[in-house]
Amino acid sequence: MTAIPTTLKSTAAGFEPAYSHVSTKGDRHADLFCAIAIVARTTLPDVFKAAEALGLPKTGPYYHFLTEELLSGIGASFGLVFTVWKEVTKIANLPDLSIVIIRYSEDYEVGESCVFHRAKASHDGKMVTYAILPSATAATEQVRTELDSLAPAWYIGVHSMKTATTKK
Repeated sequence: MTAIPTTLKSTAAGFEPAYSHVSTKGDRHADLFCAIAIVARTTLPDVFKAAEALGLPKTGPYYHFLTEELLSGIGASFGLVFTVWKEVTKIANLPDLSIVIIRYSEDYEVGESCVFHRAKASHDGKMVTYAILPSATAATEQVRTELDSLAPAWYIGVHSMKTATTKK
């Protein structure tokens, strides 16, 4: 089971994100898979391998294969449960961990994927809300706390998969 952190290491000067940035490495379409790699705490090649085991073609265009079913299967292979896509009504209503589509274009029905996380700061107990942007190349843009300007539009909630308990 992949645990979802509820507390962040922090000081009055700032915080340390609970998740590490995973780069798209120049693949303009890999942002969603990078977001999955971030929440699964794995690598982009591992996510591609899991997706290919579930039917994603190994070569050629793949973006149109990214269905909710495929995403759920990839998440499950890393001990995570993904919800269905839902429209963002308010940032405050997002689950504590989610993959969010930002800068969404209704005309083209595309956007950029990022990871949203909310957890308590260790030094004062206040909630810290931040996003990790896989497509950001500059280190100063990879973790963002100002979320309104990102214009979040759609999200998939991410939860830990419960382990089966055996009865004695």
